[in-house]
Amino acid sequence: MKPFIKHCIILLILTGLMACQPEKSSQPKIGIIVPLEHTAMKEIVAGFSETLTNLYHQPVYIKVANAQSDNNLQRAIIQQMRDENYTMIVPIGTGATEMSLAIVHNQPIVSLAAKLSEHDREQRNPCNVALVRDEISSKKIIEFIHAVYPTIKNIALIHSAADKVFPEVNETISIGKQYGITITHIMAATLPELTSSVQSLPRETQAIFILKDSLIVSGISTLAKAASERHIPLITSDQGSVQDGAGFALGVHEKEIGVAGAKLASEILLGKPACALPIAEMKTLTVFINKKALFGETQNEKLISDAAAKFGYKIEFTDSTKKV
Repeated sequence: MKPFIKHCIILLILTGLMACQPEKSSQPKIGIIVPLEHTAMKEIVAGFSETLTNLYHQPVYIKVANAQSDNNLQRAIIQQMRDENYTMIVPIGTGATEMSLAIVHNQPIVSLAAKLSEHDREQRNPCNVALVRDEISSKKIIEFIHAVYPTIKNIALIHSAADKVFPEVNETISIGKQYGITITHIMAATLPELTSSVQSLPRETQAIFILKDSLIVSGISTLAKAASERHIPLITSDQGSVQDGAGFALGVHEKEIGVAGAKLASEILLGKPACALPIAEMKTLTVFINKKALFGETQNEKLISDAAAKFGYKIEFTDSTKKV
């Protein structure tokens, strides 16, 4: 896209953002920054919006802005919300959170699903951030995959070029070695690159795995098709990607991330400092299974169920209301 056209598009989006301001200046304004819209992001936003409306018994204006995986657009959105004196900024993910922290210093920030620690908060002066963390260790994920498929020795890990992803990729590769698994990482910086990446997967690939990686998750249908054609499992790290076609995932309920964030936001709106609130940890892990996708991949559901029972994980089927 030509720079001039791209600049015009950003201006149009921001103009729309300004035009949709609430009429009452006293009404709290909450700005949610979505790095790239997909099912998991929608679940987080829904959990936040619905819960905050129930907890905060006064009118509140919530603006959801999709940065479309464009850092320039994301920066412009955050700056716009800051300059428009939004009451609170709510970034989703590590990248959007780090950018918000660099730009916003006076308004409180409620970070959803970012890898920040208490130490990171302590380094901020003044500290204006509350955190909801949903971090799942690479060890737990690889341990579970190995329990389901103990004979798999070659996994393709497909990831984006996002800065926050690379430490996770390196950690996952290292953990894989402990279980005798060779994890080949393949980077796709754009969705068109994702298409070419799956077409050139190594012949020995026995499974495809992805992290909580917004760009890659948004292209889950491409990966699901490749897994089905090769009759190998597509394993992910979030509920939404399973709903959209992956075979199974070990993760958390995305909506609960939003719910936890709304509880923090409500406390802040009632006067508590963001940094005084404890970090909300998402610790309950669930195995999400898409039986239709598993059938297309010619995978055995029982192997997953048995492994989940071994670790004490609950099972949820995304293509039915059945829960175990």
